[in-house]
Amino acid sequence: MEETKSNSKAVLPYTNKQLAKDINSWANWAVANNQNIALYRKPGQNPMLLLDGNALTSIETPIENLPKGFVFANYAGSLWHLEATHTVEFIDLEHPNLPINNEETNTSWAYYTTANEQESTSKKAYTKAVQEGINTIKSSGLNKVVPSKIKLHKLAIDFSLAEAFAKLCSKYPSAFVSVISTKEFGTWLTATPELLINVNADGIFETMALAGTQKNNPDKPLHEVAWVDKDIEEQAMVSRYIINRFKEIRLRDFVEEGPMTVRAGNLNHLCTTFKVDTKATEFQNLGGVMLNLLHPTSAVCGMPKEPALAFIEKTEAHDRKFYTGYLGPVNSNNETSLYVNLRCMELFKANANLFAGAGVTAISNPEKEWNETELKFNTLLNIIG
Repeated sequence: MEETKSNSKAVLPYTNKQLAKDINSWANWAVANNQNIALYRKPGQNPMLLLDGNALTSIETPIENLPKGFVFANYAGSLWHLEATHTVEFIDLEHPNLPINNEETNTSWAYYTTANEQESTSKKAYTKAVQEGINTIKSSGLNKVVPSKIKLHKLAIDFSLAEAFAKLCSKYPSAFVSVISTKEFGTWLTATPELLINVNADGIFETMALAGTQKNNPDKPLHEVAWVDKDIEEQAMVSRYIINRFKEIRLRDFVEEGPMTVRAGNLNHLCTTFKVDTKATEFQNLGGVMLNLLHPTSAVCGMPKEPALAFIEKTEAHDRKFYTGYLGPVNSNNETSLYVNLRCMELFKANANLFAGAGVTAISNPEKEWNETELKFNTLLNIIG
């Protein structure tokens, strides 16, 4: 099918209401026609809708060799690909031709669901896991671990997924906002601040080390934000992890910038960016190589990786599923952009499972880590209510 775009040159920005209306039109048409859906908005760009009527299968193809589309991987690293058999770019109010009569577009998106909701993690269980992490770090070679938790949240009767997506795009312009809705895995809503890898049309590779969390104060400039030792140490660990992966593949020519304070919705984080010119270094497949080396990153798992993975396997009673996996468009306009699946929730008919985690080091405090995860939940809860 051909890519659909507006041909109008008028600059009439979408309102949240109009964007949600057009998304509902396309999404309900897609569900009626058994199409899997990837809806996303990269920072600074227009929302995109991608449809694929093929059944999903796990793939092992290097990302450089995949056709244009959208990939998403779970925490365990299994990868799926939606091919861009039909794409729509939502440019402005002179919107694309809709698949159904415009009078029928007020019906909310009847998204795909599964039936495997998970119960909320209790405060007692989570703070116990954090304390176990602290004890393990002090008595072993583990430097950091990232235990996670779940919140089971009841959706409002009038909850609209399309409206939630539109509001997230408006509220969090620097986040990667997405909805993945497939017959096989149900539906996930994400507004993540963390880039995993980006390779643009000029061959510039980019990744970031994002760690440290505090509530954003809108009255304080970012350059005046102060950080405690625990956050500085945690962010430095993530940066060192990336540098060590570069060393593994004997890559020395990279540009490092930061750390600097960045805003991600209602939160502030410390961020360091790393860039590599893959053409100058003659490392054209760096994106795929680093993807395999980085996932799961120390920001969502811990370090060293193997003992951190073992700790999480031992202490977490829930299934992370696609939380702390990665997702994003591949080979679209000669660019691949993949993001860590944070600030996300899995949607069901009446409820949602929200996921959050916190980096634990030797100087962590269980009560503060619990409070940090509650703040992370609010990225989505502030929008959906």
